[in-house]
Amino acid sequence: MPTTIHGMAKMVWEHPANRGRRAQAFAAMAGWQAWKRLVGRPRYLSVYGGMSFRAYPDSTQPGRFVYFGGLPDYEEMTFMKRYLRPGDGFIDGGANEGMFTLLAAQLVGSNGAVHAFEAVPAFAKRLRDNVGVNSLRCVTVHEMAIGAEQGTVSFVVRGSGSRVRTEADSDSAVQVRIGRLDDTLPERSFAMGKLDVEGTEHLALRGADRLIARGEPAVWMLELVDKFLDRFGSTAREVRRWLDDHGYDMVLYDPDRNRLVPAPDPLSAGPDVLAVCRRRLPDVKARLAAAVRSENNG
Repeated sequence: MPTTIHGMAKMVWEHPANRGRRAQAFAAMAGWQAWKRLVGRPRYLSVYGGMSFRAYPDSTQPGRFVYFGGLPDYEEMTFMKRYLRPGDGFIDGGANEGMFTLLAAQLVGSNGAVHAFEAVPAFAKRLRDNVGVNSLRCVTVHEMAIGAEQGTVSFVVRGSGSRVRTEADSDSAVQVRIGRLDDTLPERSFAMGKLDVEGTEHLALRGADRLIARGEPAVWMLELVDKFLDRFGSTAREVRRWLDDHGYDMVLYDPDRNRLVPAPDPLSAGPDVLAVCRRRLPDVKARLAAAVRSENNG
């Protein structure tokens, strides 16, 4: 999130979820900023059509809900709403306080399964609170990091974000458990996975070799930022090549046209991309088409 009022205002004005509601968005932004400064206590926000999200003044997550019409990551969240079905499995790697976990749980329902991974104890507690207040029995919280091996690792925490500590970091760190998705997840199908793990996405993918070999999940949502990946010896292009070798193509989602389009190389359109299993692409497209037909008929 930008740190200046001008930067926040620009993002509010340009965000696609605010089309036709910019006045309400600016009013909501002013209200949240006033609450943080004058009241300073946590409060509950109503999100995703009736769920509750505990909003802490020291977190950036509530502001994203408030400023951006309830869909902070508009393209990716619109994709989730059109693609996920009741009974699906969803993997949330780097769940933080549960922004994506809650949306996925709403979409997959009580017969689905959401496995949310958050390494930092303070964030994991907030995640559990948000899961608990919404009585989401389909969600399993794993208080651990995900990578290519089992063990422990040092994490640095900065504001409402965290990542694996490197030799260049002078910040204090907490020790957390780390494990492989292949060794942690149950034997069931997964429709979608999200990885936002601050530069260790390639390691998390390598810890899911067995899962990926069977084309699971059909779709990965990835945040790939070269300056983060470089800390851990990788690049967005190398991740793309690895996924290509394992049967996945990188695409972007255009919600206005309801289309998956090839992601540019290099990834100049932004850090968030979807990796879709080639052999499952027809099913992914069919789900999106059916969802839009339902929207148009509803």
